[in-house]
Formats: sequence, structure tokens, C-alpha cells
Amino acid sequence: MKLKQRRIAIFVPHQGCPKDCVFCNQARITGQKREEPLTEEQVRTTIEQHLSTIEEDAQVEIAYFGGSFTGLPRLYQKMLLEVAKEFIDAGAVHGIRFSTRPDYITETIMEFLIPYGVRVIELGTQSLDDNVLVLSQRGHTAKQVEKAVDIIRKYPTVQVGLQLLPGLPGDSREIAMETIRKVLALQPDFVRIYPALVITGTELEWMYRTHQFTPLSLDEAVDWCAEMWLQFMKAGIPVIKMGLHPSEDLREAGTIVAGPFHPSFRQLVEAKLFGNMLDELFQKDSFEEIQSITIHPADETGFRGTKGLNWRKWRNHRSLVPNLLFDPTLERYHLRVQRKDGRQHQYSLTDII
Repeated sequence: MKLKQRRIAIFVPHQGCPKDCVFCNQARITGQKREEPLTEEQVRTTIEQHLSTIEEDAQVEIAYFGGSFTGLPRLYQKMLLEVAKEFIDAGAVHGIRFSTRPDYITETIMEFLIPYGVRVIELGTQSLDDNVLVLSQRGHTAKQVEKAVDIIRKYPTVQVGLQLLPGLPGDSREIAMETIRKVLALQPDFVRIYPALVITGTELEWMYRTHQFTPLSLDEAVDWCAEMWLQFMKAGIPVIKMGLHPSEDLREAGTIVAGPFHPSFRQLVEAKLFGNMLDELFQKDSFEEIQSITIHPADETGFRGTKGLNWRKWRNHRSLVPNLLFDPTLERYHLRVQRKDGRQHQYSLTDII
């Protein structure tokens, strides 16, 4: 039986960051301000409140997000880690995860972190193209990302994830796909993909308003991310998040100035991939020869597509329509096709060429 995974997210917004990248306004993204350091009491209370609502048999992580954790003052890091370690020692929490900059990882830093139960480190990679990194004022290079991953890999109890922001200044589809090729070579345990948005109060907003930067359209972002996700699927690397999940502050009118924001962005990408898969399937096989198509229930929205377009596209031009069936034991992003002659085949999104 698969363990229930639960996460207690504690935001340390913008703390530990040396400066603002052109796209960043963490106070807006997280709903907290840079000058609000957490107290020991706040951290402990937050953890206790969350634990009171989490199933006893769940595997729980404490996640410090929003800033560059290993860039925080060492005493502040120590306090955050020690509070979390209390709950690990008590058996209530499995481990700690956090996000940080690639240039804020060294072997000395890792030796400091390991005893506290750090199990996952996410690196704010954004791109592996040095020109994109310079234009975004990241302050680190692609080589430093590779070095950070190599250092973390020396500690087998720690997983490493990479956060990517396609569509930054200087980016293109070709450059973004080259970044994916390089990421695949690094073999992270997982990735997150956040298409770049123009947030109010950022330098990127000024670049946008002075016509120095054009964000991706929603359709472009969906197309790019569909191709990226497909490559990660084929490599067996999970994409655990796609598209920014907004805080209440981020949902305020005027906060997102421009860019490919959609509250269900991942579903749009799923719909794109399922649409491509159906196109390919029905080019190979006659629609009328298929008796039924079975999918996992959680894939229904993506399979049918936005406003049901994927399925209606084929139904509207055929007199005989296959039955759509659901099987919770079927692997996600797979189809089981039953033909009228008795033949049965299974396809996955990774079969898309």
C-alpha cells in the first residue's frame, strides 16, 4: 500500500536571497514580507497545527520554502532546523526539505544540514543557459547548478529537485529544450516547472512595460511545457508541480501583470498531451473499429480536454462512438484500447513521437 505523503509548508520569503532576480517579488508570491522573520514559537505552532489535521499513518515532511534556505544567517537556520528535528525525533515527521540557490551548496553546508534530518533539497535552477541566467540577474551559472547537484549526490539520503522557469528574458523554445536535455543528464529526482510570469513590483514588470520583454502566451507555455513534461516522463523523472499556485495576495487584481497564468495550468498541459495522443491513435486505427477506451478516473479531465474538445473532436464526425471506461488500477496517463475484433492494446503518453 502506497504511503500517504503530507507536507507542512513554512514560508521564509526572500530571506537568504542576495538580491531580487528580475522576475521575483516573493512578498507577493507568498503573501509574506521579507522583513518578517519567523520566531521559534511561530514555527512550532505552525507544525503542531498541521499535525493535528494530518492522518497518523501519513509520512510527513516539514518544507521550508520561499527563500534561499542555506543563505539564511546560520543561527536562524539552526533554529528552524532544531525545531523541525524535535518532531523528527518524536516520530511525528519523516524529514525536512527546503529550496535554495545552486551557489549556496557546498560540502561544508551539507555536513551542517545532514544531522538535522534534511531529506530533500530543491535548487532554484530556472535555466541552464548562461545568457538567460545573466539576463534574469540570477547571479549563478549553469556550471554551478551542475556542481551543486554533484555535491548533493554525495549524500545518498538526500533527494535533489530542480525548479525551472521557461520563458525568461533571452529564452526560446530551442534554448528551453536544450535546458531540458541538460537537466535530463543531471538526473534529478524530480522537477517543478513554472512558466515565467510578470509580477507587479519586479524588474521584469519594467522590462515588460518598456517593451524589452514579451512573456509567453498561454498557448505557447502549454506547448513548451507539454514537450518538457513528455521528455521527463520518458526519462522517469516526476514533474511534481507545473504552473504557479497563487497565494491570496497573488490573486489580487493587478498582481499578475502579464504572462501565461492559469489556475489549472497542469490540466491544460495534460489536455494537450492527451489530445496529441488521441490524434496519433486515430490516425493509426479506425475510430469505428475501437469498442472502448479505458483510462484512470483522475485522467478524465485531461483526456476529454478543455471544454471536452479532445473527445468531441472525434465524436462529432463518427456515427459509432467507443465507450469511455474507467479503471482506478490502470496507471495514470495510460489508455487501454479494446477493439471490436477482440484485440487489446495499452498506450501511454510517452508513446507520442
